[in-house]
Amino acid sequence: MNISQMLINQKTIKSIPINSLISDFFNIFNLLIVGEVIGILGIIGNVFTNRNFYKQGFRDTVSVTLTALAVSDIGALVTQQGYNIMVNPWLSKMDLDFALYSMVAVFFFYPNGYFIRVSGLITAFASFERCVSVALPLKVRLLFSRKVVLIVNVMIFFLMSIYLFPLYYFYCVQFVYVFNPLTNRTLFTLKYRENADIVLHVSYLLVDLAVPYFTFLVTIVSAVIIVVQLRSKAKWRSAVVSGKTQGEKSDALPKEKRTSVMLVTVSLIFIVCLIPHSAILTALSFVKELKLGGPYFNVAFLCYTFTFLMETINCSVSILVYYKMSTKFRTTAQEMLKLCKRTDLKH
Repeated sequence: MNISQMLINQKTIKSIPINSLISDFFNIFNLLIVGEVIGILGIIGNVFTNRNFYKQGFRDTVSVTLTALAVSDIGALVTQQGYNIMVNPWLSKMDLDFALYSMVAVFFFYPNGYFIRVSGLITAFASFERCVSVALPLKVRLLFSRKVVLIVNVMIFFLMSIYLFPLYYFYCVQFVYVFNPLTNRTLFTLKYRENADIVLHVSYLLVDLAVPYFTFLVTIVSAVIIVVQLRSKAKWRSAVVSGKTQGEKSDALPKEKRTSVMLVTVSLIFIVCLIPHSAILTALSFVKELKLGGPYFNVAFLCYTFTFLMETINCSVSILVYYKMSTKFRTTAQEMLKLCKRTDLKH
């Protein structure tokens, strides 16, 4: 398919019988209103989270990993904000001098996918690390020192950049002006390499299908092992301290349990919020008409308004989990807020 044909298809993707009012409503409500509000709050929350962990001093490996997760979530939310604005129905229905969806894909959609996958792998790594900590408490410090955890998180950011390479190298060669016979206008768009579909198909299978489902598998298995181990240890400790006072019982496993439950909660939120988007990507491999330029793209786009909103929620709510379940995080946050209040009063 040449560029002119693709531009024509982008103008005719509304052939599927979906009421435009319904499509526009969910586009505006899910992305431009709710998504933007949650996204902005999420960016502020993740910046606050990074500052909080910095104040704590990165004394444990969990803080290092969750800081990396917050950095990735900021990247995902910023690119999602741009995507939400660019695909609003008013802009998409205008006669623009550039191919809107191609530009959105290059500058927002693909970078957003990169950060989402980085966040997923970091979440899976955090779950796996905590799983080892609970199952093998005597060996975890030998396996996962702060230096090792830092290197792993940096490598996740670096290795997942490979996801963007085939997209930009094979899919987007250079910006060009192309004549669109449908509108009798010349549009600013992208030039594509010949036979790029083969490389992109391989990239799609590896990064859009294999990586997300591998992430879900590691996260789910780790969460199950954590829950089973915690229950087993709770029964054992209850039996050991059965002759002690009630006060001694209450402090049996506070710190280990709270951290583990917190990470399991973050993992469950990630799985629930990200599985719908992965399901759509899986559907694309079977129904090619759902892809950009296809006759069913409107159906996929309507689904995207919900899955992108769920991804935005996933990247934004972590601070609430940390504040609720981490005593150290909550104490540091309260100190930071008090300091801000004092600064405001002085001014």
